[in-house]
Amino acid sequence: MSLSYSQLSTYRHCPKQYEYMSIKKVPRRISSGESFGSSIHNTLRRWGELEMLGQATTPLKNQLKLFAEHEQESVKQRPLELNTLLTMFRECFIAEGYESRAAMDNALMRGEKLMQTFFVWWKKEERTVITIESGFKLNIERENAAALVLSGRYDRIERTEKGLWIIDYKTSEPRSQESVDSDLQLSIYALAAEQEWNQPIDRLSLLFLSEEGVTELSTTRNASELQNAVATIRLLNGGIEAKDFTATPTREKCAYCPYREICPARAT
Repeated sequence: MSLSYSQLSTYRHCPKQYEYMSIKKVPRRISSGESFGSSIHNTLRRWGELEMLGQATTPLKNQLKLFAEHEQESVKQRPLELNTLLTMFRECFIAEGYESRAAMDNALMRGEKLMQTFFVWWKKEERTVITIESGFKLNIERENAAALVLSGRYDRIERTEKGLWIIDYKTSEPRSQESVDSDLQLSIYALAAEQEWNQPIDRLSLLFLSEEGVTELSTTRNASELQNAVATIRLLNGGIEAKDFTATPTREKCAYCPYREICPARAT
Protein backbone atom coordinates (compact mmCIF):
# COMPACT_ATOMS: atom_id res chain seq x y z
CA MET A 1 0.00 0.00 0.00
CA SER A 2 1.16 3.53 -0.78
CA LEU A 3 0.30 6.59 1.28
CA SER A 4 1.56 10.17 1.32
CA TYR A 5 2.50 11.96 4.52
CA SER A 6 -0.15 14.56 3.69
CA GLN A 7 -2.82 11.84 3.61
CA LEU A 8 -1.56 10.33 6.85
CA SER A 9 -1.55 13.75 8.51
CA THR A 10 -5.08 14.49 7.30
CA TYR A 11 -6.35 11.16 8.65
CA ARG A 12 -4.70 11.85 12.00
CA HIS A 13 -6.30 15.31 12.09
CA CYS A 14 -9.77 14.01 11.20
CA PRO A 15 -10.62 10.68 9.52
CA LYS A 16 -13.78 12.15 8.00
CA GLN A 17 -11.77 14.90 6.30
CA TYR A 18 -9.48 12.20 4.90
CA GLU A 19 -12.50 10.35 3.54
CA TYR A 20 -13.84 13.44 1.77
CA MET A 21 -10.41 14.31 0.38
CA SER A 22 -8.82 10.97 -0.54
CA ILE A 23 -11.67 8.46 -0.83
CA LYS A 24 -14.64 10.46 -2.10
CA LYS A 25 -12.34 13.06 -3.72
CA VAL A 26 -14.78 15.90 -3.11
CA PRO A 27 -13.52 19.02 -4.96
CA ARG A 28 -12.57 21.99 -2.83
CA ARG A 29 -11.16 25.46 -3.24
CA ILE A 30 -7.59 26.25 -2.31
CA SER A 31 -7.48 28.32 0.88
CA SER A 32 -5.54 31.54 1.28
CA GLY A 33 -3.28 29.80 3.81
CA GLU A 34 -2.47 26.99 1.37
CA SER A 35 -1.87 29.49 -1.41
CA PHE A 36 0.46 31.58 0.73
CA GLY A 37 2.34 28.54 2.02
CA SER A 38 2.89 27.29 -1.53
CA SER A 39 4.19 30.72 -2.57
CA ILE A 40 6.75 30.65 0.26
CA HIS A 41 7.81 27.05 -0.37
CA ASN A 42 8.17 27.56 -4.13
CA THR A 43 10.33 30.63 -3.53
CA LEU A 44 12.62 28.90 -1.05
CA ARG A 45 12.88 25.89 -3.36
CA ARG A 46 14.23 28.10 -6.13
CA TRP A 47 16.51 29.92 -3.70
CA GLY A 48 17.92 26.64 -2.38
CA GLU A 49 18.49 25.31 -5.88
CA LEU A 50 20.31 28.54 -6.70
CA GLU A 51 22.54 27.89 -3.68
CA MET A 52 23.28 24.37 -4.90
CA LEU A 53 23.99 25.62 -8.40
CA GLY A 54 26.87 27.71 -7.07
CA GLN A 55 28.26 25.24 -4.52
CA ALA A 56 31.62 23.69 -5.23
CA THR A 57 30.40 20.66 -3.26
CA THR A 58 27.47 20.07 -5.61
CA PRO A 59 28.47 17.44 -8.21
CA LEU A 60 28.84 18.88 -11.72
CA LYS A 61 26.10 16.63 -13.14
CA ASN A 62 23.69 17.96 -10.48
CA GLN A 63 24.68 21.55 -11.27
CA LEU A 64 23.99 20.95 -14.97
CA LYS A 65 20.66 19.32 -14.12
CA LEU A 66 19.60 22.28 -11.97
CA PHE A 67 20.72 24.73 -14.64
CA ALA A 68 18.74 22.88 -17.33
CA GLU A 69 15.63 22.70 -15.13
CA HIS A 70 15.63 26.46 -14.60
CA GLU A 71 16.73 27.59 -18.06
CA GLN A 72 13.13 28.38 -18.97
CA GLU A 73 12.36 29.95 -15.57
CA SER A 74 15.05 32.61 -16.08
CA VAL A 75 16.61 31.65 -12.74
CA LYS A 76 20.06 30.70 -14.01
CA GLN A 77 22.97 31.85 -11.86
CA ARG A 78 21.61 34.93 -10.13
CA PRO A 79 23.50 36.48 -7.22
CA LEU A 80 22.54 35.22 -3.74
CA GLU A 81 21.29 38.62 -2.61
CA LEU A 82 18.13 39.86 -0.89
CA ASN A 83 16.87 41.50 -4.08
CA THR A 84 17.14 38.14 -5.87
CA LEU A 85 15.10 36.46 -3.13
CA LEU A 86 12.42 39.17 -3.22
CA THR A 87 12.21 38.95 -7.01
CA MET A 88 11.82 35.18 -6.78
CA PHE A 89 8.97 35.59 -4.29
CA ARG A 90 7.11 37.97 -6.59
CA GLU A 91 7.60 35.51 -9.46
CA CYS A 92 6.38 32.59 -7.34
CA PHE A 93 3.45 34.35 -5.67
CA ILE A 94 0.15 32.53 -6.21
CA ALA A 95 -2.85 34.84 -6.41
CA GLU A 96 -5.50 32.14 -5.91
CA GLY A 97 -7.49 31.62 -2.72
CA TYR A 98 -7.83 35.20 -1.52
CA GLU A 99 -11.24 36.73 -0.89
CA SER A 100 -10.27 40.17 -2.17
CA ARG A 101 -7.55 42.13 -3.91
CA ALA A 102 -6.74 43.80 -0.60
CA ALA A 103 -6.21 40.41 1.08
CA MET A 104 -3.95 39.34 -1.77
CA ASP A 105 -1.92 42.56 -1.57
CA ASN A 106 -1.52 42.12 2.19
CA ALA A 107 -0.27 38.57 1.64
CA LEU A 108 2.21 39.79 -0.95
CA MET A 109 3.58 42.41 1.46
CA ARG A 110 3.70 39.90 4.30
CA GLY A 111 5.58 37.43 2.13
CA GLU A 112 8.18 40.04 1.22
CA LYS A 113 8.76 40.71 4.92
CA LEU A 114 9.11 36.98 5.57
CA MET A 115 11.72 36.75 2.83
CA GLN A 116 13.66 39.57 4.47
CA THR A 117 13.69 37.80 7.85
CA PHE A 118 14.61 34.50 6.18
CA PHE A 119 17.54 36.20 4.45
CA VAL A 120 18.82 37.53 7.80
CA TRP A 121 18.65 33.98 9.22
CA TRP A 122 20.26 32.48 6.11
CA LYS A 123 23.24 34.87 6.15
CA LYS A 124 24.27 34.01 9.69
CA GLU A 125 26.47 31.05 8.69
CA GLU A 126 28.07 29.21 5.81
CA ARG A 127 25.77 26.51 4.48
CA THR A 128 26.18 23.31 2.49
CA VAL A 129 22.85 22.30 0.96
CA ILE A 130 22.53 18.70 -0.18
CA THR A 131 18.90 18.65 -1.30
CA ILE A 132 15.93 20.98 -1.72
CA GLU A 133 12.26 19.97 -2.04
CA SER A 134 13.20 16.39 -2.86
CA GLY A 135 10.77 13.53 -2.55
CA PHE A 136 11.30 10.40 -0.50
CA LYS A 137 9.72 6.98 -0.06
CA LEU A 138 9.86 5.36 3.36
CA ASN A 139 9.27 1.60 3.61
CA ILE A 140 7.43 0.53 6.76
CA GLU A 141 7.47 -3.23 7.29
CA ARG A 142 4.22 -4.89 8.38
CA GLU A 143 3.41 -8.39 9.64
CA ASN A 144 1.58 -10.62 7.16
CA ALA A 145 1.30 -7.81 4.62
CA ALA A 146 3.35 -6.01 2.03
CA ALA A 147 5.39 -3.06 3.27
CA LEU A 148 3.65 0.29 3.55
CA VAL A 149 5.33 2.86 1.29
CA LEU A 150 5.02 6.32 2.80
CA SER A 151 5.95 9.19 0.49
CA GLY A 152 6.78 12.76 1.36
CA ARG A 153 9.05 15.66 0.59
CA TYR A 154 11.90 17.38 2.44
CA ASP A 155 11.94 21.18 2.34
CA ARG A 156 15.69 21.48 2.87
CA ILE A 157 18.61 19.37 4.07
CA GLU A 158 22.02 20.80 4.91
CA ARG A 159 25.21 18.97 5.82
CA THR A 160 26.92 19.87 9.09
CA GLU A 161 30.07 18.57 10.76
CA LYS A 162 27.90 16.11 12.72
CA GLY A 163 25.67 14.85 9.92
CA LEU A 164 22.42 15.87 8.23
CA TRP A 165 20.35 18.86 9.27
CA ILE A 166 16.74 18.48 8.13
CA ILE A 167 14.75 21.74 7.94
CA ASP A 168 11.02 22.23 7.45
CA TYR A 169 9.53 25.66 6.78
CA LYS A 170 6.41 26.88 8.58
CA THR A 171 4.40 30.10 8.18
CA SER A 172 2.21 29.40 11.23
CA GLU A 173 2.76 30.58 14.80
CA PRO A 174 5.72 28.91 16.58
CA ARG A 175 4.86 25.81 18.58
CA SER A 176 6.19 24.63 21.91
CA GLN A 177 9.45 22.73 22.18
CA GLU A 178 7.49 19.79 23.59
CA SER A 179 5.34 19.73 20.46
CA VAL A 180 8.41 19.78 18.21
CA ASP A 181 10.05 16.99 20.22
CA SER A 182 7.04 14.74 19.54
CA ASP A 183 6.30 15.90 15.98
CA LEU A 184 5.47 12.90 13.76
CA GLN A 185 6.48 14.65 10.54
CA LEU A 186 10.02 15.23 11.82
CA SER A 187 10.23 11.60 12.95
CA ILE A 188 9.24 10.49 9.45
CA TYR A 189 11.92 12.75 7.97
CA ALA A 190 14.52 11.16 10.25
CA LEU A 191 13.41 7.63 9.35
CA ALA A 192 13.41 8.38 5.63
CA ALA A 193 16.78 10.15 5.68
CA GLU A 194 18.45 7.32 7.59
CA GLN A 195 16.98 4.82 5.14
CA GLU A 196 18.07 6.82 2.09
CA TRP A 197 21.47 8.22 3.10
CA ASN A 198 22.55 5.94 5.95
CA GLN A 199 24.16 8.92 7.67
CA PRO A 200 23.72 10.30 11.19
CA ILE A 201 21.03 12.94 11.68
CA ASP A 202 22.55 15.94 13.44
CA ARG A 203 19.22 17.64 14.12
CA LEU A 204 15.71 18.27 12.82
CA SER A 205 14.34 21.80 12.77
CA LEU A 206 11.06 23.58 12.22
CA LEU A 207 11.75 27.05 10.85
CA PHE A 208 8.87 29.39 11.72
CA LEU A 209 8.93 32.44 9.45
CA SER A 210 7.33 35.65 10.69
CA GLU A 211 7.59 39.37 10.08
CA GLU A 212 9.41 39.76 13.42
CA GLY A 213 12.05 37.17 12.60
CA VAL A 214 12.75 33.46 12.25
CA THR A 215 12.12 31.10 15.16
CA GLU A 216 14.21 27.96 14.82
CA LEU A 217 13.07 25.05 16.99
CA SER A 218 15.35 22.02 16.78
CA THR A 219 15.11 18.49 18.08
CA THR A 220 16.63 15.03 17.71
CA ARG A 221 15.30 11.48 17.64
CA ASN A 222 16.65 8.36 19.34
CA ALA A 223 15.96 4.76 18.33
CA SER A 224 13.09 4.37 20.80
CA GLU A 225 11.36 7.52 19.55
CA LEU A 226 11.68 6.36 15.96
CA GLN A 227 10.19 2.98 16.88
CA ASN A 228 7.25 4.78 18.48
CA ALA A 229 6.78 6.80 15.29
CA VAL A 230 6.68 3.60 13.22
CA ALA A 231 4.05 2.20 15.60
CA THR A 232 1.96 5.37 15.16
CA ILE A 233 2.22 5.14 11.38
CA ARG A 234 1.08 1.51 11.44
CA LEU A 235 -1.83 2.38 13.74
CA LEU A 236 -3.04 5.22 11.51
CA ASN A 237 -2.67 3.12 8.39
CA GLY A 238 -4.63 0.35 10.10
CA GLY A 239 -7.51 2.75 10.64
CA ILE A 240 -7.46 3.72 6.97
CA GLU A 241 -7.42 0.10 5.82
CA ALA A 242 -10.29 -0.68 8.22
CA LYS A 243 -12.24 2.22 6.66
CA ASP A 244 -12.68 3.88 10.05
CA PHE A 245 -13.60 7.40 8.98
CA THR A 246 -15.26 8.53 12.19
CA ALA A 247 -15.18 12.31 12.47
CA THR A 248 -13.31 13.94 15.36
CA PRO A 249 -14.97 17.37 15.37
CA THR A 250 -13.94 20.38 17.42
CA ARG A 251 -14.88 24.00 16.83
CA GLU A 252 -11.30 24.89 15.93
CA LYS A 253 -10.89 22.00 13.47
CA CYS A 254 -14.25 22.48 11.81
CA ALA A 255 -13.88 26.24 11.44
CA TYR A 256 -11.03 25.74 8.96
CA CYS A 257 -12.16 22.49 7.34
CA PRO A 258 -12.80 22.80 3.58
CA TYR A 259 -15.69 20.30 3.91
CA ARG A 260 -17.49 21.94 6.84
CA GLU A 261 -20.51 22.86 4.71
CA ILE A 262 -21.25 19.24 3.75
CA CYS A 263 -20.13 17.39 6.89
CA PRO A 264 -23.04 16.37 9.17
CA ALA A 265 -20.64 15.84 12.09
CA ARG A 266 -19.24 19.38 12.10
CA ALA A 267 -19.01 21.22 15.40
CA THR A 268 -21.08 24.40 15.58
